[in-house]
Amino acid sequence: MRLPNASALTGRSARHFPAFESADYRALWFAGGASAISLWAMITARAWLAHEVTGTGAAVGAVTFAAMAPWVLSPFGGAIADRFDRARVAMVSRSLAMLLALGLAGLAFAAAIELWHLILFAAASGLVRSVEMPAQAALLPNTVVASSLLSAITLASMVQFGSRLIGPVAGPVLSGAGPGWVFVMAAVFLAISVQQLARIKVRSTGGIGAASADNLVRQTGQHIKEGIAYLGRAWEVRMVFVLVALHCMLTMSFDALLVVFATNELGGGATEYGGLLMGVGGGALVATVALATVRSSAARGRLFLLSGVFSGLSMLWIGLAPTLPLAIAGAAAAGASQAMFMALSSVLIQSVLPDAIRGRVMSLFAMSAGGVMAAMILANGTASDAVDVRVLLSVPALIFVVLLLIWSGAAEPLRRVYRTGALPAAPPPAPAG
Repeated sequence: MRLPNASALTGRSARHFPAFESADYRALWFAGGASAISLWAMITARAWLAHEVTGTGAAVGAVTFAAMAPWVLSPFGGAIADRFDRARVAMVSRSLAMLLALGLAGLAFAAAIELWHLILFAAASGLVRSVEMPAQAALLPNTVVASSLLSAITLASMVQFGSRLIGPVAGPVLSGAGPGWVFVMAAVFLAISVQQLARIKVRSTGGIGAASADNLVRQTGQHIKEGIAYLGRAWEVRMVFVLVALHCMLTMSFDALLVVFATNELGGGATEYGGLLMGVGGGALVATVALATVRSSAARGRLFLLSGVFSGLSMLWIGLAPTLPLAIAGAAAAGASQAMFMALSSVLIQSVLPDAIRGRVMSLFAMSAGGVMAAMILANGTASDAVDVRVLLSVPALIFVVLLLIWSGAAEPLRRVYRTGALPAAPPPAPAG
C-alpha cells in the first residue's frame, strides 16, 4: 500500500499536528468529524424523543442499547475491513446510515414516530456501524507515517468525542423546528462524510484474500478466529482490552442517565440536556487537542493512569452537582478524561498491531468496549426509574477507580505501560487462509 511521503511533513502544522500534512488523513479526519456530528445528533434526538414519548429512562436505555447491541457483530465487520478496500467499506456504510437518517426524518415529518420505530432504526444504524468502525480504525494508520500515529489518533478522538458539542444545537432544533430537521441534519453530515471518503487515494486492505462463495461462511469464521488467536498470544494487548471494557462499562455508560438527570434532578429540558452534552464534548475537544501535542511516551503513560482515575472522579462530580453550571463543569471534566483515556488506549493498541489483521483486532476492541457499554446503558436506563440517578452516575465510577488502583498496584506489566507509554511488540499473526 502507498503511504504518504514523509518529506512532506514540514512547517508549523507538522510540528504541532503532523498528521494533517497527509492529504489522505485530512480527508479521513473531515469524514470522521462529519460522521461523528451526525452520530451525536442522532443519539441526542433519539434519546430525547424516547423520553418524551414514554416519560421513562428505560425507554431511553432501550433505544441506546438497540443502537449499540449490534456491535457484537463487529468481528464480521473486521473481516470485511481486512478483505476489501477500507475507505470503500466506510463509504458504503455511511451511505446506508444516511438513508436510515432520512427514513426517520420522513416518519418524524409525518408525525408517525413511535418508540418501536426508534428502536428499529437504532438497531439498523448500529448494524451499519459494526461494519464502519473497524474499517475506519484500520484505515487510519495507513493514511499517515508511523511517527504521526499519535497525532492521527488523538485528532480523530478529538472529533469523535468533541462532536458531542452538537448537543446544544440538536436541543434547540428539537424544541423549535422538531426532530425531523435533526435527522435531516444528520443525513447531510453523512453525505459530507461520504464525499470526503471518496477523496482518499491510499489503498488500504488487510491480509484476507478472495474467498470462494461455497466456503464463504467457513472462511469468514476462520478469519475471525485468527483475530481472536492473536489476542490470545498478545496478552499485553488483551490487558488493555479488559481495562477499556471496564472503563466503558463503569464510567462511560451514562447516555441514558443524562436525559433523566437533566429533567428529574435539574428540572430542565432539551436545552439543559444539550448543555450537559456540550460540557462532555467541550472537555473532550480541549483534552484531545492538548494530547495531540504530547511527544514524550513516558508522559503519555502517566496520562493514561491519571485520565483513568479522573474519568471516574468526574462522574462523581456530576452525580453530586446541585446546579446545572456545576454539572456542566463536571461533564467537561468527564469528557476530557474519558476522551484522553480512550485515545491513549487506541494509540497503545494500534502501535503494535500488524496491518494484515488490524481490522479484525480493532473490531474485537469495538465489540468488547461497545458490548459491555450497551448492556450497562440498558441496565442504567431501566434502573433510573427506581434508583436515584445520582447514585447510578457515581457508584460505578468509584468502583472503576478502586479497581484501576488495585490492578495497577498488583500488576507490574500495567505499571510498565505507565512508565513507558508503550506496549511490547506482539507476536505476528498466523498467515490468513
